[in-house]
Amino acid sequence: MMTTQIHTVTYNAAMRAFEARVSIAEGGEVFTYPCSLRAPMDMDSTLAARQLVEIAKRRHGRANRPTVSRRADPGFAAHVPSEIATATDALWLRMLGHAA
Repeated sequence: MMTTQIHTVTYNAAMRAFEARVSIAEGGEVFTYPCSLRAPMDMDSTLAARQLVEIAKRRHGRANRPTVSRRADPGFAAHVPSEIATATDALWLRMLGHAA
């Protein structure tokens, strides 16, 4: 079963396009695609969102997915012991704290 979620839709006036990240959950993984739809600014936002989801679904159906982010579905990784999750979170905070 496949489920989709569209994240904040914005309009990029310089590119004259609606943009959003669209996540597709399937097989215990979440795939996120950056999508762009060239359209006029006054296009119905519901229609733009639907078309952005369709773009992500087409990309997801391809064998070659050059612009996709993959991660385990949070429900899929629920078996991780809390000690490991806490240590991992602490490591990420230390790493991000030293980022430029």
